[in-house]
Amino acid sequence: MDSERLTHAVMNKLKTTFGWKVYGKNRQGLIEPCFIVLLLNAAHGRIQGRRYQQSHSFDVHYFSATNEDFMDVASQLLDVLEWVEIDGMKFRGTGMNYEVIDDVLHFYVDYNYHVMRAKEPGIKMGQLEQEGRLK
Repeated sequence: MDSERLTHAVMNKLKTTFGWKVYGKNRQGLIEPCFIVLLLNAAHGRIQGRRYQQSHSFDVHYFSATNEDFMDVASQLLDVLEWVEIDGMKFRGTGMNYEVIDDVLHFYVDYNYHVMRAKEPGIKMGQLEQEGRLK
């Protein structure tokens, strides 16, 4: 799973739920109300063996045309972004919180999941020479 696919899953979930314009990297000419989805950071750490944990932290900006519906949208985002789906796999949003800064709602959500790396191909069987003697 890569960051782009998870970002697009969040953007698609917002678009289908609210029907407003959702921007990612290109955000010129904003038409309010709208969302901007930013990936704040991504981390990748080994847990044990071939098992790794990946973490993605997002900041979803909401621009309102009226500046009056921030709390309503924030409470809806708590439900909407709790689960996103990619190729039939569901990812749960955690650490959700929000704040309003300079008339923009900032909604923060983390998606953490485990991945299993493929096993490296190795020699499955070698040759064994055995010798025995009787006394």
